[in-house]
Amino acid sequence: MIVLVGLAAHSFLSPRSQLFGPAFTHGNRQGSLVALTFDDGPNEPYTGQVLDVLEARGVRATFFLVGENALRHPDTVRRQKDLGMEIGNHGYDHRVLAGQPEPELQRQVALTQRVVQDITAEPPTWFRPPRGFRGPGLFAQTRRCGLAVAEWSNMPRDWTRPGADVIARRVLGKLRPGDIILLHDGERNAAGADRSQTVQALPLILDGIEARGLRAVTLTELAAGGGRGLGDYRRLSSRRTAASGDAEGPD
Repeated sequence: MIVLVGLAAHSFLSPRSQLFGPAFTHGNRQGSLVALTFDDGPNEPYTGQVLDVLEARGVRATFFLVGENALRHPDTVRRQKDLGMEIGNHGYDHRVLAGQPEPELQRQVALTQRVVQDITAEPPTWFRPPRGFRGPGLFAQTRRCGLAVAEWSNMPRDWTRPGADVIARRVLGKLRPGDIILLHDGERNAAGADRSQTVQALPLILDGIEARGLRAVTLTELAAGGGRGLGDYRRLSSRRTAASGDAEGPD
């Protein structure tokens, strides 16, 4: 019984678990790319400061937005799109989704999808569950909304605010090709959460990535080179490509 409970907990909690459905956990370990991702925004002024750093360095990243926060800062969301950042879905109010009934799962996933599309005219293609927790019902909702699930492989726990140097050291100390790096530009659906240390750590992280001969890209760019847990992403991408071709019609 203890073993079964442990296995169930691992499936809910571990970002690497594939039990309930495929989750993108890392890219090609033999390549030269890593994905830089940010959760819980938009959250000003810190999301804007993160964007300033990325824009100055010519780096594109993936931002997983909380629906309530996107409604609070639509101009920031539009700026993310204008800068070529990738926008993902992180639920509507950051509540843990594992074990939630189907109507609540649908609300969290579909409502945020609609919020982002209304602001940017484009729906997200990636979903990251709040805290990474997921159960079997979540994948039915993400597939229905055309979303693939992404987790992470490198997490410095920047939300604990241990200092910018510590955040950068934690990322770079275990950095590997194909990593999906998880940082935070917000804190759940709170307004004005202090993410100054993450902002200060970001140039150090980018310097370290470059010094190791790697390049930071979006999740979709990382996924193009392969990786673990890309089954749903490939199926959904093929479906979108086919639908686009049908819409265009014959040459």
